Amino acid sequence: MGRTAPTYRQALEERMRRWDAFARLLTTPEERAAFELVRTGARRYAAQATYVGSPDLLESILLSVLTDLAVRLRAEGDPKPARP
Repeated sequence: MGRTAPTYRQALEERMRRWDAFARLLTTPEERAAFELVRTGARRYAAQATYVGSPDLLESILLSVLTDLAVRLRAEGDPKPARP
């Protein structure tokens, strides 16, 4: 019996394909590189997003991207966490 709902990874890749039109409209190499970092960040935490099983795909994508960007920023700069 086949699956009736796509896996998180399948849904993520479908969303990434929908973003291709946006990516094509970026004009500078820096913008394209930054957008690829966003895509990479979304894919990097796919296992965690799958495990959580949120019904909101965009929420999982955004959490993944933001976590990836925060880790990258931390590695490049300030070693201290932000104060609450």
